[in-house]
Amino acid sequence: MNRIKRIKELTERLNRYRDSYYNNSISEVSDYEYDKLYDELERLENETNTTMINSPTRTIGYEVKGLLNKVRHNHPMLSLNKTKSMKDIIHFLDSMPGVFMLKLDGLTISLKYVNGDLVAAETRGDGEIGEDVLHTVKTFINVPLHIDCKEELVVDGEAIIPYDTFEKINSSLEDPKKYENPRNLASGSVRQLDSGISAKRGIKFIAWKAVSGIQDNSFVARLLKLEELGFDIVPFYAALGNLDEKGITEMIDDLKREARLHFYPIDGIVVGVNDIAYGDSMGATQHHPRSQLAYKFYGEEAETNNKRG
Repeated sequence: MNRIKRIKELTERLNRYRDSYYNNSISEVSDYEYDKLYDELERLENETNTTMINSPTRTIGYEVKGLLNKVRHNHPMLSLNKTKSMKDIIHFLDSMPGVFMLKLDGLTISLKYVNGDLVAAETRGDGEIGEDVLHTVKTFINVPLHIDCKEELVVDGEAIIPYDTFEKINSSLEDPKKYENPRNLASGSVRQLDSGISAKRGIKFIAWKAVSGIQDNSFVARLLKLEELGFDIVPFYAALGNLDEKGITEMIDDLKREARLHFYPIDGIVVGVNDIAYGDSMGATQHHPRSQLAYKFYGEEAETNNKRG
């Protein structure tokens, strides 16, 4: 097949999957199948120097189409570049102190606090415009409504439904009303117009980044401060640098055990630079920050009824 024709075909196909995934909480293909097609598209784009304007390699999430109010973010909510190679992780950190975190498989949410009060909650949407979900976030079982912080605090994290809660909900449903995976259930629950529905779903918010409001140049220190303020934070490891594949594998295995312990749905590991100022100086593409990298794996954590679009 002509390579340009294949690029157009893959772009259309992946965008159809994304629309279904982000706007309807329906997964038509597995993560593995999606990423395989995505990688093929990215390779063809690089080989031909041709990219469609709506290519999923250049855009974030998908345009929101629901009935919820749309909001423009106060910071870019980008996606992540990804790899399946340990050598890429070593090259990425280049002996710098880094952070290894679970890549939670839920719905990305940004919270804002003013004078300690929760005043805004937004889905990621297309990275620039998301949906106002403050009404449902207030029903989450672990989100602080007030914190001891006078600074305007912005926190990014993941809305998830743990596997044990997911299985309990699913066991009460008859086919074909059962949900495919926790991610779809979480997404559909957060984006309900009726907060009474989401209140019954046992949704949790797991913080993985303090965007602003904490004056510390260490990514890890900011995470720990979020924990002090009452947030559940993502399981992580602080790496001092000079890692080899054995050390990375041990950290990833430990993080997977943490995910199983907490029944967290995951689809990989996020590796990031600990020095925030240096990470910011690395810049970003339209699609992803250069200061973080997603290491994807397709073990039992990612494959258990886990499909996406």
